[in-house]
Amino acid sequence: MVIRIAAAIIALFLVSGCLESDKARAQFENYQTRLANVVNTEPLPLAASGYIELPRKRDLKLPIEDVRMGLLDAYELRECGLFQLIADRNSILGKVQDAFRQLNYEVSLLNTLELCLADVESDALREQLLNAQKQKQQQLSTVYWNTLVSSDAWRQQLTPSGIGMIAPDKPFPHSEALLAIKAYANLSERDADIVSLQEPIEKQRYLGTVFYSMDESTRWLNTITKQLYRDDLLVICGANRDPTRLNYLRNVFDKFFIGEVQPYLSKINGLYLDVQPALETLHRQLPDNEVFLSFNDAYFAGSHYQNFQQAVKDHVGYWQQLFQRCNVQVAPQNNAS
Repeated sequence: MVIRIAAAIIALFLVSGCLESDKARAQFENYQTRLANVVNTEPLPLAASGYIELPRKRDLKLPIEDVRMGLLDAYELRECGLFQLIADRNSILGKVQDAFRQLNYEVSLLNTLELCLADVESDALREQLLNAQKQKQQQLSTVYWNTLVSSDAWRQQLTPSGIGMIAPDKPFPHSEALLAIKAYANLSERDADIVSLQEPIEKQRYLGTVFYSMDESTRWLNTITKQLYRDDLLVICGANRDPTRLNYLRNVFDKFFIGEVQPYLSKINGLYLDVQPALETLHRQLPDNEVFLSFNDAYFAGSHYQNFQQAVKDHVGYWQQLFQRCNVQVAPQNNAS
């Protein structure tokens, strides 16, 4: 009995802690509730979430065929470094290396093959190296893809760090991850320090949390906008009309939308725009994988960012038409787009 009570208390603290920590959600909820209170209605139920979860690793990772090369003991291959590179790869540690080191090896291998081809004199060996180079070049995009969709580092980066949205009142550190994401999106065969990108991508979780916060903001805004239009007939204005409700709504708009919600929307907008060029670059490079298509289109190609911008535009549009209808003068405001 004591154990059950203790477990219930712990669960209560965990739940309350999660709710308390999600200040962004509380901000939207407070805004919606106050709007409903002004016109004596109930807040509209929140629409379904539009967030798309990252597909499972096993559904995304692609097989890669081994490339066999003979005559690896040739003197020329020892001199140009290819023999040692492949020997290290085939060692016990080399066979269990993670995805980033695998990608780093493939890039190093292509660079080394090019160096070796400049020095090889044997026609037979040259033909083998050219065949290996061609196969490895064709496989590089698959290794790049596998690193993105199956490495622990990238999967953590593309997954929200918790159940809550980005906090409105705290800085959101992301500079190191942003630089690493940009570098990964713009990798070329000449880049040699791929492994150094792994730690910031894994440790500073940025993208998944931004994607989730953006989708949740869109969901809240669309629901609140729908509620405002539902209650629009209850806001009466004009000559010889009681302006009490209109004045209360204006106060809610000023204090809670302009004062709290809009700065948060601008924050999310800025965080997405910071990384948008890298996401678009990744989108152009990634294969047309059916399982990944929805996630890719939503976040890398930016369709959910467009939804977010539209939600902001629609919400601001309601207030503009209300104030125009009621002849309320409002100073111009910058929106999140």
